Amino acid sequence: MTAALLAPPLVAGCGIEPTGVVESGAAARVLVAAPSRTPMAYFVSGEGRLIPAPDPEYADNSPQGSLQLLLRGPGPVELEAGLGTRLPPVEGVLGGSVRAFYAARDRLEVRVPFPVAALDPLGLRQLVCTALSTAEPTAEVVVNGPDTTLEPSRCDAGH
Repeated sequence: MTAALLAPPLVAGCGIEPTGVVESGAAARVLVAAPSRTPMAYFVSGEGRLIPAPDPEYADNSPQGSLQLLLRGPGPVELEAGLGTRLPPVEGVLGGSVRAFYAARDRLEVRVPFPVAALDPLGLRQLVCTALSTAEPTAEVVVNGPDTTLEPSRCDAGH
C-alpha cells in the first residue's frame, strides 16, 4: 500500500498531443420552420444577412399575414437591433394589398403592390423567406408585381 503512494503517478495526461487549427469548411445550413408556425418577417442586418423577427402576438399566421407583417417594416425592437429592409416603402392600404395563395401543392404565389423587376435580390429573399415562414418551407415562391412575374425561388436565409 505504501509503495502505491510513493510511486510516481502513471497517468500524467490523456495522451493526446496538441494540434493546430484544422479547417473544416463552412457551417451546415438547415431549413428550420418556426415550431408553431409563428408569423415572422425577415429583415436585413447591417452586414446584409437575413434575420427572422418572429411576432407571436400577430394573429394572422398565414403566408399572407407574414407578408403584411413584413410590409409594415421593422418595429422598434428590430430597429434597435439594427435591422432594416430592402423593400420599397408601402403606405397604408397598399400594405394590405399583398396576396399569397397556393397556385399548386408546392408553389406559393405572392402578389405585391410594387414593381419587382428591379427589386434588390436581398429584398426578394425577404419576401420569399417571410412567405414561407408559415408555409411549407420546401415550397417554391413565385413573386408577382404590377410590372412582371419573377422566376420561382426558395428560401435561402443563410446567404
